[in-house]
Amino acid sequence: MSTKSRSSSKEKKSSKKEKSTKKESKKEKKIKEKKPKTPEPEPEYEDDFEEYEDDFEEDEDDQIDDKISKADEKRGNNKEKEVPFESNLMQRLATSHMRRTENATKPPVVPKISTAPISFHSTIDNKPYSYHNEEERKTQEQRAFGRLNKLRGLISIEVTKSQVFTDISSNIFEPLSSLPSNKAHAFTQTGKDVNTEEVQTEKGETEDKETQCPHSESMRLEDGAIERERTAIDRARLKKFFFAATQTIREILISDEKTEEDETSEKSVSKFSRGFNPFRLCQVVSKCKSTCIKKGESDSVLVAYEIFESPAPDLINKSLIAEFYVHKRRPPKRLFVVESVVSAMELSQSTQTLYVCLMDGTFCAFDLSITDAYFDDNLPWVDSETNIALRRPTFDSSFLATTISDATPLIGITVVKSNMGEDITTIDSSGTISYWVVNRIEKNELRVLLTAVIRPHPVLKRHSSTFAVSAFCYTTNPLRFFIGTDTGMMYSVYKSDTSQAIPKIFKTEKEKYGEVTMITANPSDNSVLLIGFSNGSISVYRASQTSAIVNIPTADLSTRVTWLTWSLTNPSGFYAIHNGNITTFWDLGFKLSPKSVDHRTDSVQLLAFDTWLSESARIGYMAFGLSNGDSEVHVLEDPARKNQNETILDVLRRIKNL
Repeated sequence: MSTKSRSSSKEKKSSKKEKSTKKESKKEKKIKEKKPKTPEPEPEYEDDFEEYEDDFEEDEDDQIDDKISKADEKRGNNKEKEVPFESNLMQRLATSHMRRTENATKPPVVPKISTAPISFHSTIDNKPYSYHNEEERKTQEQRAFGRLNKLRGLISIEVTKSQVFTDISSNIFEPLSSLPSNKAHAFTQTGKDVNTEEVQTEKGETEDKETQCPHSESMRLEDGAIERERTAIDRARLKKFFFAATQTIREILISDEKTEEDETSEKSVSKFSRGFNPFRLCQVVSKCKSTCIKKGESDSVLVAYEIFESPAPDLINKSLIAEFYVHKRRPPKRLFVVESVVSAMELSQSTQTLYVCLMDGTFCAFDLSITDAYFDDNLPWVDSETNIALRRPTFDSSFLATTISDATPLIGITVVKSNMGEDITTIDSSGTISYWVVNRIEKNELRVLLTAVIRPHPVLKRHSSTFAVSAFCYTTNPLRFFIGTDTGMMYSVYKSDTSQAIPKIFKTEKEKYGEVTMITANPSDNSVLLIGFSNGSISVYRASQTSAIVNIPTADLSTRVTWLTWSLTNPSGFYAIHNGNITTFWDLGFKLSPKSVDHRTDSVQLLAFDTWLSESARIGYMAFGLSNGDSEVHVLEDPARKNQNETILDVLRRIKNL
């Protein structure tokens, strides 16, 4: 019994010990499981204020990587310091748990910080936001450019003609709320600093008021307003305006010079003139006078001056021909020098040669195809950056003067195109006619040949023993010359006539009218001639009749007729200048009296004259050469006509019947 009791007591004690040991082991497990992790030590910061700037300049990426690596190392050290489990079961559980956590956990993602520079500008843009991507914007721009090109094509290519009967300058889109005129309206604007009223005082049946406060644009698209619909009348008026504007723009683009044809720098007090452009030699010449004036190339005029005093001694007692631009304030285009006074000049039809007649009987020709570099002499000009070349004649007939006409002054010249080149005809004061042929040979060299010389017929000597040619005119198809003398005689010859052919002599009543001073042919019908006399009388002749058709009374203008010319736009109108200072305009279709008379207020006389017509705009020009050395180109007023379809022959028949 004792042994059994002892053994039972021992077993009880051993069981108690095992229970106590199990409880202690469980407590230790709980303590170990509940043991908190040691907190990570905070990073230590060194007070390196001296190297602050160097640390600040380091890359932010390197600093972030260093911090991450240090944190990982500290975590690894803490794990190594932990005491592993002693029991095998707990170790297996721990290892299996660690495998699951290793598989489950993902590597930490390191945030990347952008190194792009920080912009401190405002991100708000004042431009409207576009909801289209870049490709859509490009296509929209291409469509816009396509529409613009189509509009340009319309303006530059399409030719339309329209007649607008309404006032385009007014507003073509009237408001839809427009009211009849028999109603009283009151429109008041009460916006800031604005208070306007428009009241129709006519009392009406109703009264409408419209008030906008404050003022705002009601039709702006950005405000969300819908554009009002155009009516059919408005669309028609817009169409008329568009076509009229298109035609205007097209005409401007086609010709810039067209707008300059009626522009003048000086106003004119004369009734026949809209205005004029003056020309002078400025400081080149001290004293001179204009002796001849003629239309030049396109927009130019040729003026011949007789030089009396000049800073350039080589120009004294000679003549200088200047080619001025009519509408452009520029230095002369070309300068020509001749040895005597210029009496007549003509430009060839090809504008490659200038023919000049001189008072010493010399006939000259200038080749315009030669460049300025060919000539040695030049002349300084005020507005020119370089000196202008002085051109000398390419051909000079001075060595033939005694053979041709004993050096008598040349007073007229004609230029007619032929198969050989150009046929030139000159006439001197004795009545001798010379024929020339001008053409070009090898290397474009100008050649002038004298082909014939016709002396005055002896019949002319019977009518007047001594006479001098004072007027000269010619007509074409066929070429016919009309010659007037200082004895009052007028006769005509053909180019085919020889010295044996009797010229046709016209009856001029020389005892009554005096010498013939001017002869001019009508441009619309060259069979009608206008004759001026020294006593101021003017007569109208037919080339087929020897006596005058109409004698125009000029009792109030009893001075010498110094120039006559037909109007280039009115077949029955003509201009006459008396004594070099009175300009008159006549229209035979109205009455046999001048429509306008203009007296020059200064003491300057008109010595040279010419008229021409602009081919593009149908504008007439009249050029004057003055005794003081100046010259003027006037833009003529368009004379009114009584009957647009009446010809000069119809007018003369009506006058003769009256």
